[in-house]
Amino acid sequence: MSVVEGIPAPYYVTCLHEEGRSYYNNKNHAFELRVNGIDRSFFVHLEYLTSQSTFFRDNCTDVKEGDLVVIDVPSPETFEPIIEYLYFGNGDKWYDTMTIDNYGDVYHNVEYLGLDDNAKSICLAFYQANQSSLEA
Repeated sequence: MSVVEGIPAPYYVTCLHEEGRSYYNNKNHAFELRVNGIDRSFFVHLEYLTSQSTFFRDNCTDVKEGDLVVIDVPSPETFEPIIEYLYFGNGDKWYDTMTIDNYGDVYHNVEYLGLDDNAKSICLAFYQANQSSLEA
């Protein structure tokens, strides 16, 4: 799948991650995202969300700069590190936010949001490293 005509999706996402610092929670060219259960807004950019999430690709095609979008996710408590991951691509940092107690919630969000194989691989790595504790 190509997000931008003629540009392979993995390359495009890598370029976005390289620029993440300039755009993360930056209101310029962003829309406001509120997640029910979280007491703050996120200022997000379509490119970061739709290129890495089928949920956002399917539900935000008509969103414009400055719009307010309110969503529900299975686990609001584990959502913010996912947004950071989508902007920066820092799998190690995201992995470090996972715990035995929140892993199931993180994975439900990953599935619900339709995140890519890279995100699922990070979850799988956590699961494999902690399998005995998670299955207890």
